Amino acid sequence: MAKTTTKTLSSESDKLPLEARAIQCIASLEAPKTTQDSVDQLAAELSVASLLRTHAEKRYEAVKRRVVTDYEEAISQLRENAAATMTKTATTIMGEDYCISLNANRPAMRVDTDELRTELVRMGVKVDLIDKAIKRVTKKATPALIMNAAPLTVE
Repeated sequence: MAKTTTKTLSSESDKLPLEARAIQCIASLEAPKTTQDSVDQLAAELSVASLLRTHAEKRYEAVKRRVVTDYEEAISQLRENAAATMTKTATTIMGEDYCISLNANRPAMRVDTDELRTELVRMGVKVDLIDKAIKRVTKKATPALIMNAAPLTVE
C-alpha cells in the first residue's frame, strides 16, 4: 500500500510566503515593557533585536557549515576559478524547491609592509623615503561600532 501525504494548513499565515512569515514572527515579538525613559525603550528594543540576530546568525552558521561540508568539491572548484581568473565567480546548486547560490569574490591582494620595507632596503631604497611613501598610501578604516543592550539588575 502506497503512503500518501497531505499538507494541512493550520492557519492563514501558513499560506504566506516564507519571508512574510519570518517578518511576521519577528514583528510580533515585543520588547519587554519598560519605563517611558527613551534610553530604556531603545535598550529594550535593542536587546530583543540583538537576541534575534544572535540566534539567526547561529542558525545561519550551522547551515553554512553543512553546505560547506556537503558541497566541498564545488566550493573548492569555485574558489580555484576565482583565484585563477582574479575575478568573482558564481555557481548555483539546484534542488527541487530551492537553489543555493555560491559566490567567490576576487582574491584580495595584501601587502606585508614590513616585508616590503625589508625588500626595498635590500634594493637600496632609503628607509625614510620608504616610510614617507607608506604613510602617504596608508588608509585607515572607520572603527566598527558595536552595540548591545541588557537589562540592569538591581541588587
